[in-house]
Amino acid sequence: MGSSENSTSSVKLPDSLCVREITEVHTLLLDALAERDEVVLDVPEGAAVDLSFIQLVQSARLQAEASDKAISLSNGAGDRLRNVLERAGFLTNMRPEDAQFWLHEEFQP
Repeated sequence: MGSSENSTSSVKLPDSLCVREITEVHTLLLDALAERDEVVLDVPEGAAVDLSFIQLVQSARLQAEASDKAISLSNGAGDRLRNVLERAGFLTNMRPEDAQFWLHEEFQP
């Protein structure tokens, strides 16, 4: 990954991160990853979230890693995002790197 400031891009996401808007979010993410080595996703507090957003981000994380790039969240998951993560089973037996990514917390078994 590059070390210059220009290698990082902050992406302000829309207030709705659901299946109806996921194409827009996908495009924002792809464009940012094409331009930068590091992408920081800014999820609005209280954003509507569904599983499609989590699936998109998980896929983007794998793609970024394979391309020697990185994706992160500007803040740990807010209440709504955390609720979807919990209902989808992502918080059960979470890997340390996933806890750091989604929750900004150290892994606690």
